[in-house]
Amino acid sequence: MLHRSSITAEDREFVEMWENVSDISVGIVSFNQKGEEGQVLISGGRQFMCSSEERLVTQDKIVLVTDDPFKNGTFRPITVPDNVTIESNPNALSDPEILDVLKSGDLAWGEWLKVLDSPATLQRMLNLAEEANASLRRYREVEARLAEVKPKTRLMQKDRSEFEKIANVR
Repeated sequence: MLHRSSITAEDREFVEMWENVSDISVGIVSFNQKGEEGQVLISGGRQFMCSSEERLVTQDKIVLVTDDPFKNGTFRPITVPDNVTIESNPNALSDPEILDVLKSGDLAWGEWLKVLDSPATLQRMLNLAEEANASLRRYREVEARLAEVKPKTRLMQKDRSEFEKIANVR
């Protein structure tokens, strides 16, 4: 567990720039001028700034690394400190890089499909497939990979008494 005391002055001062390249909104930790912790909702398609401290605290609160938007391809780094290795995250691809992947040779294509595991990145690949003139086979392979890595939808059922309360209000 990360402790605020292990965060350096540089972490508090360095302002990073990221872009939410997914269609979903994601909450991150933010600190106000008094140092009080809050939360900011980052909508899909929006660029945003946060301190390295805010990113580190947000990442520390995430239980599964696959849910970390800074590592799973939901957020694309624009300006980050040198110690954040963009190359180590195959899901942090820009649109031009995705187009290159879609046009790559068969061997490279197979390797990319093995390492890409972000639903947001794979959905962006599907959205850009027509622009890249990707074959129907590749489109179907991306669809299959997306189905494989996408979290299963859970439907929550209200209990009967709650349903009856709602029904009787009308």
